[in-house]
Amino acid sequence: MVTGAALATINRLPVLLLPGDVFATRVATPVLQELDIQRRWTCRLNDAFRPVSRFFDRVWRPEQLPSALLGAMRVLTDPADTGAVTLALPQDVQAEARDWPAELFAPRVWHVPRPVPEPVVLARAAAVIRSASRPLIVPAAG
Repeated sequence: MVTGAALATINRLPVLLLPGDVFATRVATPVLQELDIQRRWTCRLNDAFRPVSRFFDRVWRPEQLPSALLGAMRVLTDPADTGAVTLALPQDVQAEARDWPAELFAPRVWHVPRPVPEPVVLARAAAVIRSASRPLIVPAAG
């Protein structure tokens, strides 16, 4: 997953990763957490996602999830800032029940700003295209 996250970030591909994480409320050594270095509780295995994610958050309490989700969506919908988004979810937090505010599930429209090109720059680009003997224009995806 770390390699995939790095590739998504480098190539500006929006990818949401939801890895399970250590228990938030107790020290435990079940399977899949035994690789954590027990003398260094401040560094967890999922911290390997930090340098390759555009957005990383560890949700220690369920009430943190709405702000984490909104931060994740901000990055996932921004073409200039998108890439891997990692929300690490501790095992015990995954199992907690919570009443969520209705507005969290309200439809949202994420506006992507499209800056207007400067007239001088646009005129210069048009002049270069007009002067080319065999111009090739590749349309932007989207």
